[in-house]
Amino acid sequence: MSSKWLIDRGRLGLLLLAGLLLLGGVGCGSDWDESGALVFLLAGQSNMSGHGDLSELPPGFPANAGRIGNFSNADVWTRAVEPLDDPAGQKDACSLDLCPGVGPGLAFAQVLTGLMPQARVGLIPCARGGSTLAHWAPGSRPDSLYGSSLRRARLAGAKARLAGVLFYQGESDAYSRQAAETWPSRFAALVAAWRRDLGDPRLPVVFCQIGALAPQWRADPAFRYWDLLKKRQAALRLPLVRMVTTDDLALKDDGIHLTTASQMILGRRLAQAMYELLEKRGTAGGKPARPRPLVTNSPQG
Repeated sequence: MSSKWLIDRGRLGLLLLAGLLLLGGVGCGSDWDESGALVFLLAGQSNMSGHGDLSELPPGFPANAGRIGNFSNADVWTRAVEPLDDPAGQKDACSLDLCPGVGPGLAFAQVLTGLMPQARVGLIPCARGGSTLAHWAPGSRPDSLYGSSLRRARLAGAKARLAGVLFYQGESDAYSRQAAETWPSRFAALVAAWRRDLGDPRLPVVFCQIGALAPQWRADPAFRYWDLLKKRQAALRLPLVRMVTTDDLALKDDGIHLTTASQMILGRRLAQAMYELLEKRGTAGGKPARPRPLVTNSPQG
């Protein structure tokens, strides 16, 4: 992202974290039973965390609300509502986003519970706005994005089943030819690490290709290799990994973040791609309901 978007917000986040813990971290109890649920990690950067306007959510969203849970940043299972990445009671400062909005996760869960009428779906938000793929490098440090995702997945999945990963990242790697060229190999290493460390060598992963670059950012050096990165993402082929496209999705006025309506569409694409992977590995069960046709999707899913 541009220098405006790449500023490290960690210092400000740490200053506010104590206050957030006091506001949301005391007396929080679970109001959603995760037993037997299919659980999904939501990882990446700001468009996974979400910046869609809450006021633009459709009436009655989400459908199937009782079957959708969110493992909050306070490490408590709750019924899922937007914003999923609410920082109240945040335990892991490394993934703190102070102003989250609507992302694709809850729309994903709404569609997936429609495709799988007997399933209950849990979501684990782990994304961090402005993060590069290097910030997601596998390692054992619990205060890293990767380490935090492992900790939360293990804690959240004590009575549930980790079923897959959704990943939306790349905008912050468009500044460098090397970062763009090596994105596929580094992402492959991340997928392999999650599968190894979470004990599932066939863990399904669906990732989002970065979308259209807004005209106001074309001249910014931070996005010099945007098109190259998109090509490298499109060429990636890994077992039980699918890519969905975002090219046609409308952006907010900032030219960076998806609108709420776009996040609803993206959630559907992610759900259909993930359902196909679950079905391929034999964990979807039953016949899917017939979803409405999508506008656009990638050749992979």
